[in-house]
Amino acid sequence: MQKKQRFLVIEKCFGQKCRELLEKEGSYDKTRKMVMFESNAELPVTVFSESVEERIAREFGTVPRRKEKEVDVQDPKNLIQLLNHKVHNSIDGYQTLTDLPQTYEIYDDLILLPSQALRNSEVFLDQILELICDVFRVKRVARKNAVVNDKFRSPRTDLLLGSDPWVFKVENKIKYNFNIRKSMFCRGNISEKIRISQFFCAGEVVVDLFAGIGYFVLPYLVHAKASHVIACEWNPNSVEALRLNLKEAKVEDRCTVLLGDNREVCPVSVADRVNLGLIPSSSISWKTAVLALKGEGGTLHIHANVEVKPGEKKRAAWEALSQSTRDSIIKLLVQEKGGSWSAEILHIECVKSYGPRIYHIVLDLLCKLNSTNSDLPLL
Repeated sequence: MQKKQRFLVIEKCFGQKCRELLEKEGSYDKTRKMVMFESNAELPVTVFSESVEERIAREFGTVPRRKEKEVDVQDPKNLIQLLNHKVHNSIDGYQTLTDLPQTYEIYDDLILLPSQALRNSEVFLDQILELICDVFRVKRVARKNAVVNDKFRSPRTDLLLGSDPWVFKVENKIKYNFNIRKSMFCRGNISEKIRISQFFCAGEVVVDLFAGIGYFVLPYLVHAKASHVIACEWNPNSVEALRLNLKEAKVEDRCTVLLGDNREVCPVSVADRVNLGLIPSSSISWKTAVLALKGEGGTLHIHANVEVKPGEKKRAAWEALSQSTRDSIIKLLVQEKGGSWSAEILHIECVKSYGPRIYHIVLDLLCKLNSTNSDLPLL
């Protein structure tokens, strides 16, 4: 039997917050998953609502597009629906189950459930886990918990079934291994990983000040063909995964991994470009980034969160923060490296949205040491 499914299509950077809005309005279809593409997100909805779509347009400044498609109601892709169906047909007393998972993440043969799932289902837990493995074709089941309040914001993931915590995720033709009990996988920055992959970095040395498990290190090496990457990371659990990922990608000979605070371990005057992938602000390491650039300068990729005030255009807010960042970087260049410097804003990239007025952006800033006869303006 065929059934019509409805979606709202919106710019990718608004996907998560648009989903939260739809959930509050009661029109988000929790039996299906939001699908992210290179530039857009498709959000499953139960009904189309002009009032909801008008609110999305007001809050995000973009009009969502409606999309419909016919699917088989028994389509195995509707796995949440299938799990509910099997539980209801296999477990006596299923009426008491109110915490079956409505969302999930798949990593290899492990399924990661949200923190609220299966908290009150101890009596039926073994049966439910068996059904989950059958429906999703996995062998291990894990559940999220609140992160530990330490300097690494370490996860506290429960393994409900299985004992091996190592998993992997393939994105952009790169395999990321990590210990799911010690590290989290950042899914929201895929567009930036793809953008970096399109750079041409042959002959360049890149410094990544917040390397993690290799989110950006690997695209620089595998796709952008950087000659060498210096990866700074202070979390030993992330470094363990990073070293494994470099080895599996066969690029470990082109990467130097430095364990520790980048402000203490990063070398100076070595980089053609520096990646500063920390939000909400990477300003704690701007001085480090400036010192890492070669004597003639280079490119900084500066991540930041921008809050757009009511009535303010989002682009204007992005440009204002970028200009103030540029001015601060020029001051640091003059103070720390001496001479006369200029900085050009090459590009402002919106990675994603955290709310109607908060955006994760990346500023590409080209820093140049001016010649003594240059007419370029100084700060």
